Amino acid sequence: MAHRFYRDDDGDLRAETDRDRRLLGRFLEADIQESVGLCVTALAALDDIAAGRRKRWQITGNAHTLTVGKRRARIRAEFGRSRDMVLLTAELHEALLEWKALLERKPRQRSL
Repeated sequence: MAHRFYRDDDGDLRAETDRDRRLLGRFLEADIQESVGLCVTALAALDDIAAGRRKRWQITGNAHTLTVGKRRARIRAEFGRSRDMVLLTAELHEALLEWKALLERKPRQRSL
């Protein structure tokens, strides 16, 4: 399993990942959260980098800093002792598209 993005029984967003992709899941849950707008902003920045309109993009969220270049992206935890995670920009792009699609789906109604 590379990753699985879903809503749990309470309707909260979850990112289940392999051990080596743990920071990606944490970044999505803690920093992107329920923000379609932030997903759109990040995807637009990645598109600009791919098209050569921008060399690099960086954002610091609640718990992580994401730095993106043409080929690679780096996620750094702002707290704790986690090692930085480096992944292909294309992999980050795909994960953001999947997270955005999850956000755009209506969550199930919680039962009382």
